[in-house]
Amino acid sequence: KKKMALFFGRLNVTKGPDKFVLAAHELLKTRNDIDFVLVGPDEGMKDQVQKLISDEKRIHLLNPIQDRKKVVEMYQAADVFVLPSFREGLPLTLFEAMASGLPMVVSPVNGVPYEVKEKENGLFVKYGDILSLSGGIARLLDDKELADNMSKLNVSQAKNYTWDDIFRRTVELYK
Repeated sequence: KKKMALFFGRLNVTKGPDKFVLAAHELLKTRNDIDFVLVGPDEGMKDQVQKLISDEKRIHLLNPIQDRKKVVEMYQAADVFVLPSFREGLPLTLFEAMASGLPMVVSPVNGVPYEVKEKENGLFVKYGDILSLSGGIARLLDDKELADNMSKLNVSQAKNYTWDDIFRRTVELYK
């Protein structure tokens, strides 16, 4: 019956894993039906994230996952994808989450707004706004109709990004 919010990415200051943990603590003040999971390689923030988690049993910091099947399983186990970055290009994790049908809460930075449209396939939150981040997560976990609509749109949109399509478009660009 528990729900899961997922941060899947490098534990790097630009990705905001600390913001994810702070939002988790905010939600866990009033809720016990959510688990928060962080997965990714350490790029200088693992110790800080672990300290922020402290002894909270509903926030889980997992080791990086290399096996593609396990990556898919992790996305499919989640209910919402969270990417609270302050700087991005166009992250692969965004497309993986979309292909898995996850609604998402993301920061509208750099390339992200090209693929995520506010209230259509995701919710935008300003970087560092912990209350908005926790509120966005709660909204997608609680509003099944909104989450389902976003999920369907994300699956449909992800079909435009197969490796064959990307290759074809890249070749056309060079021509």
